[in-house]
Amino acid sequence: MTAHVKKVLQYVLFLSIGVLLLYFTFKNTNPTELWSNIQSVDGFGLFIAIGIGFIAIIIRGIRWVQLLASLGYKVSSANAIAAVAFSYLVNLVTPRVGEVARCTAINRTDDVPIDKLFGTVVLERVVDTLMFGIVLLIAVITQAQQLSIFLTQSGATLPSLSPMLISGLIVGGLLVLVGLWATRKTWSQWSFAQKVIGFVQGLVEGLRSIQKVDNKFLFWAYSVGIWTCYTATIVVGFKVVPGLEALGLSEAFYVSVAAGLGYVIPVPGGIGAYHYLVSKALTVIGYSPELGTAYATIIHSGNSLMFIATGVIGMLILYFARKK
Repeated sequence: MTAHVKKVLQYVLFLSIGVLLLYFTFKNTNPTELWSNIQSVDGFGLFIAIGIGFIAIIIRGIRWVQLLASLGYKVSSANAIAAVAFSYLVNLVTPRVGEVARCTAINRTDDVPIDKLFGTVVLERVVDTLMFGIVLLIAVITQAQQLSIFLTQSGATLPSLSPMLISGLIVGGLLVLVGLWATRKTWSQWSFAQKVIGFVQGLVEGLRSIQKVDNKFLFWAYSVGIWTCYTATIVVGFKVVPGLEALGLSEAFYVSVAAGLGYVIPVPGGIGAYHYLVSKALTVIGYSPELGTAYATIIHSGNSLMFIATGVIGMLILYFARKK
């Protein structure tokens, strides 16, 4: 089986999972009531919510410029923001490929080595995981019971691993490392190994870029700002969907956990997974399936349209930047 066929089958599999989750989300809703909830949404408020999401893209691009500057590469802010916007567009179609696309784009427009670009992107993912952990902690503190019920009902709990399996994995990993270390003089001479070593060294340098950032406070302010935008989008979303106006900041952190898990599942653009988990989160705290599904559908659709529009604009900016 060729690599291309494997990728196609993998894509079809994940898309099928998304469609199945959409079915489970919508099957118990009243279509008339669902459509009524969607029609009653405040369009201007929804535009504001989506706009806040775009601000997060801008901040993410600016933060990336700061990281690359710490490595000695001056990258255009417009190109960086365009590349981030383009990556969201790509992720709508093929999950996890957006990061590769934006690194490739900046490599072509600003001539930054791919390995160092990947290193900074990996660092961003580490920081995002830390920020999500903080959001999860706040949700645990403010909505512990609801979060526990949600994780149980949605099946989002982590699978249990036996101590024997964990021990076996640790011992196996250590044996592999010892074997590689013992034979390093042999395999390190291979041309392929040298290429891998060079790439890893560039990756590590990208990860260490945070140590060289001139203004670390600003870097962390950007990081907090990105996740503040994500939470603010959810809060504003509550206000534009009639029936959810009473929900506030603590519920927004709780729903943010569901939304984050929805985008972690590798289905194209979070389709199905986002709808299922966010609607489930709202039904757990007492809202009807129709209202929860309407909210998830509206916010996901609005964000997806924003990703498409800004991604296409970003692609055009990158195209002309490459032509210069």
